[in-house]
Amino acid sequence: MATLQKKTLGIIGATLIGLILFIYLSSHSIVIDSYDKLEEEDAIKNAICVKNMLILDSQDLENKAADWSVWNETYYFIQGNSSDYAEKYLMDETFHNQRLDFMFFYNETGTLVFEKSIENNNTSAIIELEEHLKSNPYLLEHTDYSSRITGFLVFDKKPLMITSQPVVKSDLSGPIAGTVIMGRFIDQDEITRLHETTNLIVNLENITNTNNTNITKNISFLREDFSNRSIVTVTDDTRIYSYVNFNDVYGNNAFSIEIGMLRNIHQQGVNAINYFLVVLVLTGIVFGAVIILLLERSHISHLKKLRNEVGEIAKNSDIAKRVSNGGSDELSSLSDSINKMLESLEKSQRLVVKRDATINAILQAMPDMMFQVKQDGTICNYKLSTDNCIYESPETDLNITLEDMLPAHIAEMELDIIEEALRTNKTHTMHYTMPVKREMRDFEVRFVVIGDDEVLAVVKDITEIKQAEEMRRKDILLKEVHHRVKNNLQIISSMLRLQSRKFTDRETIEAFRKSQNRAKSMAIAHEKLYQSTDLENIELFSYIETLSKYLLNTYDYDPENIKINIKIKNVTQDIDTAIPLGLIINEIVSNSLKHAFEDHKGEIFIEIVPGLDGQYMLTIRDNGIGFPEDLDFMNTDSLGMQLVVSLVEQIEGSIELIRGNGTEFRIKYKELSYKRRDY
Repeated sequence: MATLQKKTLGIIGATLIGLILFIYLSSHSIVIDSYDKLEEEDAIKNAICVKNMLILDSQDLENKAADWSVWNETYYFIQGNSSDYAEKYLMDETFHNQRLDFMFFYNETGTLVFEKSIENNNTSAIIELEEHLKSNPYLLEHTDYSSRITGFLVFDKKPLMITSQPVVKSDLSGPIAGTVIMGRFIDQDEITRLHETTNLIVNLENITNTNNTNITKNISFLREDFSNRSIVTVTDDTRIYSYVNFNDVYGNNAFSIEIGMLRNIHQQGVNAINYFLVVLVLTGIVFGAVIILLLERSHISHLKKLRNEVGEIAKNSDIAKRVSNGGSDELSSLSDSINKMLESLEKSQRLVVKRDATINAILQAMPDMMFQVKQDGTICNYKLSTDNCIYESPETDLNITLEDMLPAHIAEMELDIIEEALRTNKTHTMHYTMPVKREMRDFEVRFVVIGDDEVLAVVKDITEIKQAEEMRRKDILLKEVHHRVKNNLQIISSMLRLQSRKFTDRETIEAFRKSQNRAKSMAIAHEKLYQSTDLENIELFSYIETLSKYLLNTYDYDPENIKINIKIKNVTQDIDTAIPLGLIINEIVSNSLKHAFEDHKGEIFIEIVPGLDGQYMLTIRDNGIGFPEDLDFMNTDSLGMQLVVSLVEQIEGSIELIRGNGTEFRIKYKELSYKRRDY
């Protein structure tokens, strides 16, 4: 048995541990989240840095192209008036110095006058670019000398930075002579340069070739709204990655830049919170030790003394003795209370005899019969009712048993309840019916424990009370039936009105037939309810069997050609669940009868199986031509399937369609809790 000292130690320890855990967990969440937010902001800044470097490179490329496009030498070269232009200005050294991979010169008719590229692994991409410019002249279309088209393209899975500018004279006079196009591939060398500049892990991701079939003229890349909202971050255990998406000059996805960095900031947060935990635990240990020492000196030692004195009084049953008292704290008040309690016990002992006599008088005045019964069924005392005594008073000694006074099966039930009452020390109640003076009477017996092996059995005749309750219950149930019928008629009216909106005049007859079938399914449910002795639940096999026969008759099918097999054993459900189930079965079986059987022969299988978790599985299957593959029954204009989906949601279930040898619907649901209505 745990002592007060151990309990106190346990409470203080548990409190400190809980407090430490609460402070640690809340601080861990706040601190780590703060560090992670800083880490994410740092990753976004790195992504912005890389993005800005590429934008600056694009602007630099555009500025370099401007020097070539607004130049008389280039103007005359495109017109064919400068034969030594390429030898003088388009040397390999020029391309290396200006970090160019290719240059194209087109005249005003869109004809390629001259092109040059650096020998590398990008030959296939250069060829695809030339073919692209032949079929998509957008980059060659400039309406005035200030026109600029700068951005990105992707060919052969290789992103490239490109700019296109009109060729005019240095003084901007004369017409546009053509177009100069310059570009640079964003290859591994460029990625290495970004890595060396930023000291970050940089990679190309999600590279998408420029699509020739989805060309939309767009504004220049350098004039797009490149907000930081386009940057996303992803983390793993060791690194955090940020991604910047880039579009091509047509506004389509081109590629993404992945920027990675080690999670040093996150690790600093983890180290900080671990140091904090160590300090917190040490502080808790010191604080707990001090508290326990103070409690031992101020309270626990006095409580031990008080416990010993009270134990001595209890051991000797000497309620005249008193415990020692001294001081003015709560323990002293407890000692005073114990002494007062001992005084009250002395007074109570003197009142016991008098109260016994009073209680006996009260029991004799009560109209109910009472029997003092031992665990083995022996009746050691009894009192009969003052009016209409049921049992004859025995002329012999009280050595009688329950078997002597009651039918055997009732006596056996009472013995079981007496044993349970003595075991649990709780009041138990039982009801039974037995013949009395040629009339069946109902009785209620309450078993109250009055000793270690004795109970007091209070027997009350409740025949009239039970009859009155039964009549009231029938009246309430009849009102429930009227209320449900009224609601079902409203449902019928609503469905007919909905049908009239969904169909044209040619389909009116079929629409009304569907609505009538739905109304009939509800009417059958009410019919089964009226015929049943249980006015709250419906036996599903009989209900669904009647509904199936009605549907076969409605669609003029011979039961020998279309067989409906129903497998439902001992399943009853209340009307709030049974009516939606009937409507669901009506819709699915009607669809099978209308569409599943091309030769008007087949089989429909209906099964309801209860599960271990209180749920039920409704299966409706046919061996017809099958449900159309291109039709989503969850999203269809068919009122019938919409009604099925809505009713499944109403009974808080789920529906699954299985296509194969025919059509199979599986509906898993749980019986709704019936809510009784008050009138």
